[in-house]
Amino acid sequence: MKFTILFCGMALLLLFASNPVGAQDKADMEAIHKLIDQYCKTEDAGDLVSQTKLMTADRVWIGPGGGRRTDQDMNMRMQQAGADEGKKLVPEIKWFTEAQDRLIKIYGNGTVAVASFYWYRTFVLPAITPMDVIKLFGNQPSPIAMTQVLVKERGEWKIAHTHVSLLNPPASGQ
Repeated sequence: MKFTILFCGMALLLLFASNPVGAQDKADMEAIHKLIDQYCKTEDAGDLVSQTKLMTADRVWIGPGGGRRTDQDMNMRMQQAGADEGKKLVPEIKWFTEAQDRLIKIYGNGTVAVASFYWYRTFVLPAITPMDVIKLFGNQPSPIAMTQVLVKERGEWKIAHTHVSLLNPPASGQ
């Protein structure tokens, strides 16, 4: 009896371990993590043109200070302009972005995913940055909770919707 149970258990384990759906889920999860990592890297580089390639053309963005943006092209142009102005002000600024505690669920027969994570951004200004410029930058950005809806287009995951919520209120005067 014990042998039969052990044999059946091993057979089920082999069945699920070699199941192509499980392998696809793993490949999709890896691809989604890579997409989120790339999203962070383009933020750090201030390269929103490259970040646009990670998104659908009709991506919707919802968040504090911007409300709801449905014109993806204009939204990314505005973000790129802001990043460019920051680089002009302090060319040597360094950004560090972390997407922590990721929770990813895949739906719709592997065609839709929801990724939720905490988003932390930190900047480091060069030691020679003038005090008046330091005051312009103010405090570090508030941490946020981010949720992204991803869709699989032609075998590639893209961000179709981003929702941003502040985890704590901004400091007074901001």
